[in-house]
Amino acid sequence: MSTETLFELRKIGFAYQEREVLDLPSLVLEAGAVTVIAGPNGSGKTTLLKILNGLLEPGRGEIFYRGLPTQEHRQALRRETVHLHQNPYLFEGTVAQNLTFPLQFRGTSRAERKRIVAETLEVAGLTALGGRSAGRLSGGERQRVALARALVLEPRVLLLDEPTASIDAASLRALEVLLHDLAGRGITLIMSSHHTGFAYRLADRLVELDAGRVVPTRQNIFKGEVAERGEGFLYFRIAGNRGLLRCPDREGEFKSCVLDEDDVILSAEKIETSARNRLMGTVTAVERRDHTVVVTLDCGFPLRALITESSLAALQIRPGSRLFAAFKASALRLY
Repeated sequence: MSTETLFELRKIGFAYQEREVLDLPSLVLEAGAVTVIAGPNGSGKTTLLKILNGLLEPGRGEIFYRGLPTQEHRQALRRETVHLHQNPYLFEGTVAQNLTFPLQFRGTSRAERKRIVAETLEVAGLTALGGRSAGRLSGGERQRVALARALVLEPRVLLLDEPTASIDAASLRALEVLLHDLAGRGITLIMSSHHTGFAYRLADRLVELDAGRVVPTRQNIFKGEVAERGEGFLYFRIAGNRGLLRCPDREGEFKSCVLDEDDVILSAEKIETSARNRLMGTVTAVERRDHTVVVTLDCGFPLRALITESSLAALQIRPGSRLFAAFKASALRLY
C-alpha cells in the first residue's frame, strides 16, 4: 500500500444553516488505500465524501488534493475522482447503454466506447447483464452497474456513499469481490459504511466519525488469511508475518481478524495465563487518550494495547521497552 498523501484536510468545518456537522482539525487520507469512514447516521460521513469530491464547499479550513489546494485545482479533482451516491440513479435503457452515456458525453469514438464498455462489464462481472433493462435490476445489481458506469471514466479515486445499503448477502459478496479487485488495480477507495463486517474485511484504514469529529478506533485490525485448523483452533496468519494467531475455529475463509485494544494484557515479565496468544514486542509509541494510554508494540506486526496511567507507571513503559503481550483466542473476531 502506498503512503502517498492523497487528501489532507486542515481545520475543516461545515454546517447546515447553524448546525455544525463536521469539525475536523486534521485528517490525512492516503493514495492507493481502502479507507472506510464509519459512524452512526448523522455523524457526517456523507458530508465528508461530498466535500472531498468538491460537491460541497467547507465553511472553513483548507483541503489539499495530491499536495495542491482543491480550490485552485478543481478540474483535476473532478477529472480524477468520482462520487457514487447511496441510491445511484440509472438512466432508462440497458446496462450497456448506461455505461456508454458518460463516454458519449466525453466525446469518445464509437469504436472506443464499445471496447471500454465491454472491458468494464467484464471487470465488474456484468457481461451477462449488458443487454438487460436498468429498470429490471435488483438493488445489488444497480449498485454494481452504477460503479461500472463510474469506472468507464477511469477514475483514480472512487468515493462511495454507503455502497452496501439495501443489498442482499449475495450482492454484498459480489460487491466486495469487485471492490477488492479495483483496489488491487491501484484505484483509491474511500467509502462510508455502517456495515461492520464489510468495513473490517475491506478497510486498510478505518476512520470513525461521531457528531462530525474523528474519534479513536479501539480495535486492532489484522489483514491476512487462514493458515490452518487444528486442536480446536483456527490459525490466522497476518499478511507479511510468519507468526500465527490462535482464533476460535469457524467455517469460512476469512481475510481480517479484529482484536479490541483493551483485550491485550501487557507485562514486563513472561505471562503465565490461559490466554493462547502470547507474544513479545518492542514499544514503538505511547499515546495518551483521555484518561487512558495506548501502547503500540512491534511484534513483527503492530499491536496496540489500551492500559491505564497507573499501569504505564508501574511497568515503566517507554519507547524501546520490551514487553510481553497476551490475549485470549476468544477475543479475536474473524471477518
